[in-house]
Order: sequence, then structure tokens, then C-alpha cells
Amino acid sequence: MAGPASVALGLWLAAGSAPVVDATEVVKDLVVDMKYATPDNFLKQKVYPDGARCLLLPETAERLKKAADTLRPRGYRLKVYDCYRPIAVQWQMWKIFPKPGYVANPKKGGNHNRGAAVDLTLVTLDGAEVEMPTPFDSFEKAAHHGYKGGTEASRKHREILRAAMEGAGFKKNAMEWWHYDLPGATKLPVLDVPFTKPEETSK
Repeated sequence: MAGPASVALGLWLAAGSAPVVDATEVVKDLVVDMKYATPDNFLKQKVYPDGARCLLLPETAERLKKAADTLRPRGYRLKVYDCYRPIAVQWQMWKIFPKPGYVANPKKGGNHNRGAAVDLTLVTLDGAEVEMPTPFDSFEKAAHHGYKGGTEASRKHREILRAAMEGAGFKKNAMEWWHYDLPGATKLPVLDVPFTKPEETSK
């Protein structure tokens, strides 16, 4: 039986609509720092085009809004590092780091390739960084949700983010404090959609 996400995606595709939305149009105060549009990532190279947006399935974006709405009264906003990811980039990442659990095998595609996963952190209402156990895309044990080391502040922030995201219906990745998935995401199709806005691609 199809889940809500697959049903919603089917309706969008049947209507001839784009299957993803710009998350900033749903979460108005979302901070976007697309790491793969810069060399500041574990690949050490820019693999996304200029103008790359945080694109997500509508249901993913709505759940993200729910999480943001619960965090705002507590003094936090969400900052995204990665959202939808083209399958070509997945192949590049797999070539550099072919380790399941950290990088999805591109032969099957990962949840980022489906618009059903988001990498993110917390920032204050004015956009200041908060301490987390590790930087984004760290492959050390300190990035695991079960890590009990580090500072009390970093563990507290990790748990605030986790509670908000799980409260919105996301599922955490046990090895990456920043990675959350839409339930049932693996049953959804891998997407191939443009990163940039239509008027930019036509130039």
C-alpha cells in the first residue's frame, strides 16, 4: 500500500507539475548554505551549480516547516546544508567515499536523490551558529547520535534538533546528527530536476 509521500508524488506527476518545491517558499526564515555549491565539503570541490536551491518533495518541506515552527519559540531557526541531490553528484561522492551508511550507493540512489532527505543544523534567530558535536559531513564517531562525548552544549543542541525533526515525523540517521529522512523515502523514485529557477536555465 502506498504511503502518503508516494501518493502525493504520484498526484503531482500526474498533474504534470514539478515533483519538488523550493523549501524557502515553505519555510520563510530557512537559512540556506548549500555546501556542495562550494568547495567547503568533504569532496573539496564544487559539484552543484551557482543558484542551487534547497529543493524538497512537498511533504518533506511541510514537515520541515513543522519542525521550524516548534523551534522558533525556543530561539532557533533551521539552516540547511543539502536537500535534493542530482544522481550525477551521488556517483562522484560514491567514487570518493564508497561506504554504505555514509554515502548511498548511486546504483539504487539515496533519499537525497528523491528529495526526501535533508541535512541541516540549528542557528539562532539572528542566524548565528550554535555548537554541534562535529562539523557537517564528519565521518567520525562523534557525529553519531549515540555519542556521549563532547561538550554539554553540543549534545543539548543535537537533541533539540532531533526532538524537533522527529516530532515533525522525520527519521534520524544514527550515524549523522545532521541527516533526516522522510518515512518511506526508499520507495520513492529517484528524481532528475533542475537546481536553478526556470528563468535562469533558459538564459
